Amino acid sequence: MEKRTQDRLKQYASALAADRQTQQITERTASLLLDADRLKQIAQQRSGMAADKAQGWLFEQLEVTKFNLNALKAGNDLQASTTDSLGRINDETVDVIIRRGQRHIKNFQLKSGNKASLTAHMLSDAKYSDVGLVGPSDQHGKVKDLYEKRIEKGTLKAGDYDSARQRLHKSVEAEGVSSGGTEYSEALQATDPNEAARLAGQFKRQGVVTEMHRSGLEAGKIGAAISGGVSGVSGLINLSRGEADVGEVVAQVAVDAAKGYANSYVTTAVSKGVPHLLVKAGMEQSAVSLLTKSNAHLAIAAGAVQSGKSIVKYLQGDIDGEQLLSEVSHTAMTGASAFYYGALGQAIIPIPVVGAFVGSTVGYFVGNMLHQSGLISLGEAAVVKAARERREHIEALCMAAIPLMRAHRLELDNLIAKHFAERGLLLNQAFDGLEHSLFDWNADGFTAQLERVNQAFGASLPFKTLTEFDAFMTDDDQTFVL
Repeated sequence: MEKRTQDRLKQYASALAADRQTQQITERTASLLLDADRLKQIAQQRSGMAADKAQGWLFEQLEVTKFNLNALKAGNDLQASTTDSLGRINDETVDVIIRRGQRHIKNFQLKSGNKASLTAHMLSDAKYSDVGLVGPSDQHGKVKDLYEKRIEKGTLKAGDYDSARQRLHKSVEAEGVSSGGTEYSEALQATDPNEAARLAGQFKRQGVVTEMHRSGLEAGKIGAAISGGVSGVSGLINLSRGEADVGEVVAQVAVDAAKGYANSYVTTAVSKGVPHLLVKAGMEQSAVSLLTKSNAHLAIAAGAVQSGKSIVKYLQGDIDGEQLLSEVSHTAMTGASAFYYGALGQAIIPIPVVGAFVGSTVGYFVGNMLHQSGLISLGEAAVVKAARERREHIEALCMAAIPLMRAHRLELDNLIAKHFAERGLLLNQAFDGLEHSLFDWNADGFTAQLERVNQAFGASLPFKTLTEFDAFMTDDDQTFVL
């Protein structure tokens, strides 16, 4: 198998594994986006109310959204929610609940007055004696001083003030994760729907960037492990054959692991950004969800990364315009074929990751054959001779390729549909036969059905019966090639 094919398959395998591994990060980001949208909704719902009154609701939602964003950045699975968002509208003692799954971690009461004295008075109410207390962060120091002075004076409410002082926090916080605090002026400004929309957009951008980065980090580890593992096995084989020494093997494993980390980081980060980009472009969320379930975002990301590498090589002068167009064409064909077959593989083999990877592997080779056979091609580009002209020609090349890609996409759809129609019945019958032969414990029948699968892709088994297999395995002159 050529090295480029190995690299592409390792990259796709890493992306599939990482997408499942980082699903929790994606779910946390989706929850954060809902928090940001809720901020806009509250501002619109309270737009007819006096700003100094409405800011209390915005203060609570800002604290919750900030806390959840920072929890996402820290990789902590804590989740903050307002009691209003949980349907507990009449809860008079708790405003914010922090949970891990269904387990309660902390409860907070939030009060935001236009003066520190008002905030201190509201928070010292005895009915809040069992929860943490949070006021505007710019008033925190003043509120604390007021409590200490009133405790020293020995007022009738000294006990309530002392209790409130001990439970006073600058922000909603738990297990090292904090919202960072919210000032009174910030909550007041957020009562303006336009300002609330601006803040919501800011939170969403930070959440998406965080999701991409954290997912990329997790994917990088997986990619490094897969690439390093494959390289290590190959190195050990070469070492046993005397074709490499230990130093060369170690160095190659380190290089391949680093490349696997970088490729997986970028591919997964891009794949996480694709659904958000499609929603922003106007696509319905339900349609985007269907695309992500079919791993289309991974195919798009992998294609974008591979095409980007080709463009970089072109800009550096390592390849010419003709090679650039050929590589982009190859990426488009194999990517589309891998996606279609990946979806088919997942339907036939309903095991997470495994079915999609098997189908994508088959699809990659089909797309590669279609590209190399010339049945589908993007045509030839003008040869760019001078290095200083390379950047000027990229736009022209892309504009020439786009309509051709659209036209050949239709041609590819027809070919794939025809291919599915011809192969679908054959493969289903073969798989049924494999299953029946397993139930009947019929080794020759199993081999015969396996031969049908091989023939569907232009190959053939070196043996047709168990007897032939025995003879093959005991013949010293035969060489077994996997």
